[in-house]
Amino acid sequence: MAKIERKNYLIRHIVLILLTFIILFPLIWVISTSIRRDNAAFSPKLFSDRVTANNYKELLFPKKNVPEIVKSLNQVSGYIGDYSEYSVEEAQKESEELLNELRIYFNDTRNEMEENLNIYQDIFKLYDEKYKSKIISDSNELKNKDFNIFKKELESLNKELNLNYDKYEKNLSIFLNERQNITLELLKIKNESNIDYINETIDTIYKIPLKTTLWKIRTYKKWVKEDETIDTFADKIFNLEDMWKSLEIDEENLNKSIEQSLENNYSDLVIQKEKIENNINNIETKIQDLESKISIMDNNAKEYLTKLIAISDQYIPESKKIMASYNLIKDLDFTKIEGKEPLFGEDIKFYESVKAFSNNMNKTYNNVKSIDRFKLNGFNETLKNFEEVYNFLNENFTKIYALKDDKSVLSSYQALKSITIKLSVSIDEIVEISEKYNEYYTNLLNYQDEIQILNKDRDNFVENLKVLNEENQDKLEIINKSKNLSKLIFYKNYAEQQIKNIEETKLYSDFIGTNYYSFYKPEYNRYAILEWDTKFKESYNKYIMGKDALNKIIENMEDEISVYDANLESFLNLNYGGNISSIKYLENINMMYERDYSAVKADISRASRIVNDLADNTEYSELKTKMKKIDKNLYYLQQNWEKKIRKPFLKWLFNSFIVAGLSSIFTVLVTSLAAYPFSRMRFFGRKSGLYFLMIIQMFPTVMFMIAIYGILNFMGDYIPLIGLDSLGGLIFAYMGNVAYNMWLFKGYYDTIPDSLEESAMIDGATRFQTFWKIVLPLSLPIIAVITIMTFMNTFNEFVIAKIVLQSEANYTYAVGLQTFSQGPFETQWGLFTAAALIGALPMVIIFLTMQKWIVGGLTQGSVKG
Repeated sequence: MAKIERKNYLIRHIVLILLTFIILFPLIWVISTSIRRDNAAFSPKLFSDRVTANNYKELLFPKKNVPEIVKSLNQVSGYIGDYSEYSVEEAQKESEELLNELRIYFNDTRNEMEENLNIYQDIFKLYDEKYKSKIISDSNELKNKDFNIFKKELESLNKELNLNYDKYEKNLSIFLNERQNITLELLKIKNESNIDYINETIDTIYKIPLKTTLWKIRTYKKWVKEDETIDTFADKIFNLEDMWKSLEIDEENLNKSIEQSLENNYSDLVIQKEKIENNINNIETKIQDLESKISIMDNNAKEYLTKLIAISDQYIPESKKIMASYNLIKDLDFTKIEGKEPLFGEDIKFYESVKAFSNNMNKTYNNVKSIDRFKLNGFNETLKNFEEVYNFLNENFTKIYALKDDKSVLSSYQALKSITIKLSVSIDEIVEISEKYNEYYTNLLNYQDEIQILNKDRDNFVENLKVLNEENQDKLEIINKSKNLSKLIFYKNYAEQQIKNIEETKLYSDFIGTNYYSFYKPEYNRYAILEWDTKFKESYNKYIMGKDALNKIIENMEDEISVYDANLESFLNLNYGGNISSIKYLENINMMYERDYSAVKADISRASRIVNDLADNTEYSELKTKMKKIDKNLYYLQQNWEKKIRKPFLKWLFNSFIVAGLSSIFTVLVTSLAAYPFSRMRFFGRKSGLYFLMIIQMFPTVMFMIAIYGILNFMGDYIPLIGLDSLGGLIFAYMGNVAYNMWLFKGYYDTIPDSLEESAMIDGATRFQTFWKIVLPLSLPIIAVITIMTFMNTFNEFVIAKIVLQSEANYTYAVGLQTFSQGPFETQWGLFTAAALIGALPMVIIFLTMQKWIVGGLTQGSVKG
C-alpha cells in the first residue's frame, strides 16, 4: 500500500491569513467607524466600546431635534421653504405639533439630566463607602511597584559607581515625612473658607525646588490676616524650606562624588565625548555668529542694491540716446581741429561731468558686473557703453566743443550735454555705492563659504558622536543616569512613602508627570487610578455647570414659547399672504441657542470624555458600568441639542435604484434584441459591425462626455425629462455602454443550438416568437450577469453622474456620498461610513439573490441525443 506523504502548508496558511486580513481590513474599518461615537477617521482602538447605531438612525429614520424644530417654527411662521403653500390652519396645526415636540424634548432633557445626576451621586456614595479606601490601597500597591523599579535601577547604577549616599537618603526621608505630615495637618483643617489657601500651600511645598518667597507674598500674608493660628504651619513650612536647602548641599556633595567615580571608571569615554560635544558647541557658536553677520551684511547689501537699481533705472532709458549721439560723431576727423575749452555756463558743467563719467564708469562696471539682475536688465551693458562714450568725449571734448555749432556736431552735442548734466547728479555716489555693495556682497559670500565649511565639520563631529554613542550605548546610559542619581533616589524614597489620604494620590501622579527624573518613562495611563478622585470631581463639576446652564436655556425658551403659543393664530395670520414680519419670541429662542448652547456643549462634552476615560482605566466593574451609562446618556443628550445638516440620503438611494434599475432593464432589452441578428443571421457588414462594436467599447463613455453633455443640454430644452440635471438624462448617458453587453449576449446565443428554433419554426412559430419564448428563457444566466453588472456599475458610478446632475435633490447615492466628506461633514466619518455601508447592502442583496442564475450549461439536455 502506497504511503501518503503529508505536506506542511504552514507558510501558505500564514500568507493566506495575512492576505485575508489585509483585504478585509478596509471593511472592518468602515464597520467599526460607522458605529463609533467619536466620528474620528482613526482611533487608538479599532473596536471601541463607545458604540452607537445613531449614524444609521440619522440616515434611515431622521428625526428633528431641538435646533431643527426651532428652525421649522421660524419657517412655518413665515410660510417659507417646505411650508410656503400652507394655509393658516395647516400652519397652526404644524406649529402646535412642533411646539409639542419641543416641550417633549425639554422634559426628556430634564429627566435625563436628573438621571445622570443621580448616577453621579450613586458613584460618589459608592466611592465613599467602598472604593476610596480601595483606591488608596491600589495606589500604594502601584507605588510599591514603582519603588521596586527605582530600587532595582538604583542598585544597578551603584554597582558601577560604588557610592555611599546614606546621608542624603536619610535626610531626604526626613524631609519627605515632614512634608507629608504638614500636608495631612493642612488637609484636616481644610474647609470652604480656606480651601484656596490650603491648595496653594500644598502646591508650594510639593514643588521642586522648594521656595516659599512667592507663597509668603501671595498666600501667607492674606491667610494670616484671616486666621492667626496658621503661624504654626508657616513655621513648619519655613523649616521645611531650610531642610530642602540642606538637602541641596547634600545633593551637591553627592554629585561631586558621582563625577569623581565616573572619572575613575569612564574617564577616557567621558573626555572623548565631552571633547566632541565641545567641538560641536564651538562650531555652532561660530555658525550663529556668522549667521548674525550674514544677516547684517545681507541687509546692508540689499540697501545699496536698492540704490543701484534706482540709478540703473535712470541710466538704462538714456543709453540709446547717448549711443545714437555718439554714433553720429565718433567717425568725424578731429585731427586738424584746434581745441577750445569752455569757460562758463552749462558747457563747463558738461565738461566736468564728462571727466567724472570717464573716470568712474570702469570702476562702477567692475563692481557690479557679477550681479545677475544687472546682467539681465542691461545695466552692465549700459555702463560699458557709457565707458566707451565718455572716454571718447574726454579725449576729444575741446575739439568737439570748438565745433559745437557746426551742423555735423550740433544735435549730438546738445543731446549729450542735456543727458550728461541730468545724470551727473548720481555720478559722485555711484562709485561709492557700487564699491560698498561689492564689499558687502563679497563678505556675504565669504561668510557663507565659511558656514559651509563649519557645517561639514559639525556634521563630521555629529557623526563621530553618533558612532561613539552607538559603540558605548550602555556605558553612556550609565553615565547619563548617574548624573541624575540624586533624582532617582528622590523617586525611590517618595515611592516608598505610603499614601494615607486620597489627595496624596494626585500629588504623587503630578510629581511623576513633571519628568523630574527624565529617564523614567511610565506606560500610558499607568497612574490613571491615582487621578480618579480629581478627574471624577472635574467631570461632575463640568456636568453641573452644563446642566445648570442648559436648564436656564430651557426655562428662558419656555417663557418665550408660552407667549408665542398663546398668540399663535395671530402671528400666523400676520405673516400669511407674503407679509414677512419678524416674530421676536422665535428670534429670541434662536438667539438663546446660538449664544448659550456652545458653552453647555463644551462642559457636557468634557464631562462625558472624562468619565469615559476613567471607565476605560478603571478595574472596578460597578463604577465602570455606571460611568459608561453617564457617558452614553450625555452622548444622546448632545445629539438632541446639536445642530445637524440633513441630507436627503434616502432620496439619493431611491434615485440610484431608479437609475440603476431602469438602466439595467433598458440595457438588457436593447442588447438582447440587438445581439440576436449578429448571432443568428448573416448579412452584409455583420463582421465589420462586430469589430466596430468592439472598437467603440475600447473607449470609456467619459471620453464622450462633452458630446453627451451637449446632447442632453439641447434635448433638455424640448424634453426636460431627458435633459441635464434629470434622472432620465443620466439613464440616457449610461446607455452608451451597450456594445460590450451585445458581445456577451452574442457569445451566449452562439452556445444555444439552432435546432431548437428550427423545430419551433417548423411548428409554425415566427422568428420573434422563437427569440422570445425559446432563446430568451434559455439566456437567463447571461441576463442575470448583465443585469447585475449594469446595476452595480450604474449604482456606484460617480463621474458621469457628477457631470449630469447638478441639484442636490437629484443626486444619486455615489454623488451624494461625496458630500459626506466635504464642508460640514468633513470630520463626520461616522455618517460617511454608515452611508457607505447602507449603499453597499443593495449590491450584496442583489448579488446573493441572483447568483443561482450565474451558472453555465442550462442548455444541456435540451436537444435529444
